[in-house]
Order: sequence, then structure tokens, then C-alpha cells
Amino acid sequence: MGRLGSGRDTVAVMRRNLILWAGCLTWCAAVAVSGLHGQQPQVVAHVLDVKGEWHLEGATGPLVAGRGLVAGATVVAGSNREGDAVTIVQDEDMSRLHIVCDGSSSNPCRNPVVVKGMAPTAAGQSQFRGIVQAAISVLLSRPPAIASHYALTLTRGKPTVQESEAVVSLDPEQGVVLPPAPETMPAGRYTISTSSRAGQTSPPAVQTGQLTSEGTWRPLPWEAPGLYDLSILSSNGERVADVMLLVTTRAQFQSTRETFEAMKARTAAWTGPNARPDEHLFLRAFLLTESQP
Repeated sequence: MGRLGSGRDTVAVMRRNLILWAGCLTWCAAVAVSGLHGQQPQVVAHVLDVKGEWHLEGATGPLVAGRGLVAGATVVAGSNREGDAVTIVQDEDMSRLHIVCDGSSSNPCRNPVVVKGMAPTAAGQSQFRGIVQAAISVLLSRPPAIASHYALTLTRGKPTVQESEAVVSLDPEQGVVLPPAPETMPAGRYTISTSSRAGQTSPPAVQTGQLTSEGTWRPLPWEAPGLYDLSILSSNGERVADVMLLVTTRAQFQSTRETFEAMKARTAAWTGPNARPDEHLFLRAFLLTESQP
């Protein structure tokens, strides 16, 4: 009897241990699942520009420029009209995805666009992610500094007008030196109309700029740092260049210029439809964020 009782006790203990073990597994799984649900999805890309009707799968609201996208998000064309387009920039490496709807049988808008995630080795190591996120997110409000310049880029239709962006340093004594002019601009005198983004109600300041035979500008008198719109007109009054210019103090210039050049090197590599307007849009968004206090 003693041995039989001992055997029953052993079986009971084993059964109890199995129940406890199963309970532990269930609890651990529940904790893991709840932990996963509690994590905030990480934004890995942003919408740079949208034409037409686009939305996220499972969402009813329209997709807009500046919207952050998490890994695995699915972007779907709504209206799917010819010419509708969406541009998505990966925060990690500034790679660009541009989808344009067309009337062909292989219309790329027939297929949803799935946002790719970050490479495991790149998590927390990208030098671009924070800058890209800050820059493109300003497009949610579509500030005038972006909307007006982007409208000019898309609607002017004059290939002779050069669009550009630049960062320059303010010299309290000499003023500023504009970035080198395009090679197509001959030396001579030009009329430069300047509007400050800090005071859009003020009329533009007009002054004469001298472009040397080396393609460099003589210093222009300048009052204060800030974000400016420049329109450059030839001697016959034709607009030949538009520049969004960020004027910084000497102390800020080096770091701001280096960051800007790093951004510009990436956007210059963008190819395909609308690459140059997309580049102008992104660089202007970056300058706008850098100009904010």
C-alpha cells in the first residue's frame, strides 16, 4: 500500500508540475504578445509628394505629403488616373520610390506599394533618419515657403529658369556671397529681387548683382540671417534663376552647410520622372526646418 500511495503521489506531483509549466508557457506567451502590441510601430519612410487620390490600406483618409509611414504599411492608388503619382522617401538612406499611374496594361498603380523596413544593422545608426523625418514632416502644413516655390517649379514651364537652393554665411562687413551661378549665365549685371520668409508682407528688396567672368558673384550687402527667396533677372528683365537661400551666422555655417551638402548629394542621385522637382521640394523643406528657431 505504501508503495502504491507513493506512486500516486508521484503521478500527482508530475501532473501538477505539468499544469504549472503549461500555465507558465501561456503566461509568457501572453506577456510577449502584449509587449508586442504595446510597442509603437516605427516610422521608416515619409511621403514626399502626392498627386491624385492615394490612401493607406484599411484607412479612409487621403494620403498627404509629410505623412510618416511604418514598415509594412500598404499604399493604394484610389482614383488611379493617368498622371497620378506618389513619391516615398526612406528615412534611413534617402532612397526614393516614385510611382506614376499610366494607361498601359502594366500600369504600376494596379499593385499596392508596401513600405519596406529598415535593415537590422542600420537601426539607430542612420545619419539621415532624423533630418529626413524633420524636413519632410513640415510638408504636412505645406508652408508658403514650400508651396510657392514648388508651384513655380511645376508650372513655369521655362527651361531657361534655373531653380536652386543654397546655404551661405553672413559677413557683417561684406554681406553675403551668392552661390556660383549656372554655367549658362553669362557675366554681367543682374537685378536680384529678395524676399525674406520672416516678413512676407514686406515688398521684395531689389539690388544689382555683378556676376564675374569666373561665374562668381561679388558680395551683396545683407542685413540679417534667415530664409530668403531670390529671383534673378537679366538686363532685359527676363527671369533666369530662382534661389531659396538660407543665410546663417558664421558660427552656424559650417555644420549647416555640411549637412545640406550631404542631403544634396543624396537627392542629386534621384532619377526617373519628377526627380528634379522632388529634389527641390526636399531641399527646400530641409532649409525651412534649419531656418526655424
